[in-house]
Order: sequence, then C-alpha cells, then structure tokens
Amino acid sequence: MLPIIARWSIIEGKREEALAALANLAKLVEEEEPFVPMYTINTPNFSAETTSYPTPAANEVIFLSVFDDMAAFEKHLNGVFHDWLEENKQYFLLNNGNLFVVSEWLTRQAGFIRPSMVTPQSALTPETKVGDGW
Repeated sequence: MLPIIARWSIIEGKREEALAALANLAKLVEEEEPFVPMYTINTPNFSAETTSYPTPAANEVIFLSVFDDMAAFEKHLNGVFHDWLEENKQYFLLNNGNLFVVSEWLTRQAGFIRPSMVTPQSALTPETKVGDGW
C-alpha cells in the first residue's frame, strides 16, 4: 500500500463549485478505480472544538489517499483524474497551467484502521456524510 497526503488550494470565490467538483471526483474514483482502496478529500475544520497549528488556509483541500502501488497511482493520474482535472482545474491554484500540489508520500510505521472507517460514502447515512460533521 502506498499512502499520500496532497494539498491543493481553491481559487478565491470558487469554493462551492470546487467542493461540488471534488465530490464528483471522489465518486468517480470510488466507482471506476478499484486499485484505489482509500481516497478522502478534506478541508480544514475551523469549529470551536478544534485548533490546528499552524492555522491552515481556509481555501486548502487535503487529500488523504492510499494506492495499491506506484503503478496504481500513475493509472489514477492518467485516467479518471486526468479527465476530471481538464474539466475542473479553473477552480484551483495553478502554476504555469499545472495544478499546484504539495504532496508527501508516507510509510506506515504503526497503527490500524478500524472497519468502521472502510464504509463506502454511498452507504453512510445523511447524518454522517462528509460535510455534515464526519
């Protein structure tokens, strides 16, 4: 397994469009890329119960994903993701026409994933879906 954290930035004034497009991306990856066992798209939580240091940018998008291997990651980049990005890159920070991404590959040293974390988004109730406090 090959985990990665990637950070993007949403263009000012494009948040709602970007989040809708990102939800569509997650659905496409879930439905069409079985070689991607985990693909989550997150934004900073600024609720009163949490504090992040350093304070993240409000327009940040954080991907926490796991690919079967590097070949699976490359297949993702050149497949569903490539087509999706061509249609939606106007919502995100670009550098010379390319998506600006800060990424970090990870190697798990310890820990676990509870079975409750493997529930497909489509099987969750409206009370527990992303955007409603998950």
